[in-house]
Amino acid sequence: MSDPLVTVTAYSAPADARVAKGELDSAGISSVVDEALERRVKVRVTNLDAIRAGDVLTARCATLAEIDEADEDEADTLCPACGSPDMVPSRRGQMFALIVTLAVAIGVATELVQAAIFAIAAAAVFLLIAGRRRCQNCNETWD
Repeated sequence: MSDPLVTVTAYSAPADARVAKGELDSAGISSVVDEALERRVKVRVTNLDAIRAGDVLTARCATLAEIDEADEDEADTLCPACGSPDMVPSRRGQMFALIVTLAVAIGVATELVQAAIFAIAAAAVFLLIAGRRRCQNCNETWD
């Protein structure tokens, strides 16, 4: 399995990206110039060479004006169960607030505060394990 490519920097001018690629190539780091985007040109290297590439670019190409948002674009995520792109954040925070409210109310009413605290801790663990995204079509949750 090959190492994935990551973006180490992005420039507004293709010429600047080619200069950075030349510096990386001369340092023995294989790189690719990705001109697919209109506003920026990415310089990409393998994941294993990313830190060394950043050091080389900082030392040798300090005068080139980089674009601030050189991070990877977030890819559209599909539901693993049904393949739908319609997803929303899960309601973990709302569910936790509801459980805390009910546990405290029942614990105080029945004078079982320690049991209520245990229920809140268990709910916290359960909700931390639950997925962060939820599919609107099938209600599947995942991270």
